[in-house]
Amino acid sequence: MLRLHAHRPGTLTSLDRYLHQRTGGMIGSLSHLIRGAALDALLTGNEKITKKSLEAIPLDHSSESN
Repeated sequence: MLRLHAHRPGTLTSLDRYLHQRTGGMIGSLSHLIRGAALDALLTGNEKITKKSLEAIPLDHSSESN
């Protein structure tokens, strides 16, 4: 469990269509994407997930094949 102090609640739910399209609706791909963005947010000190930060995360193999 990662706590991002600057992340605004509701940010990910407002990106629902983008996340579904980007991951092909695959829960494992969604988990991979969000986990990657969260780790990046911690490592950069930004501590929030945005659409821009999600776009910077490479997709896993199953999402790329959709």
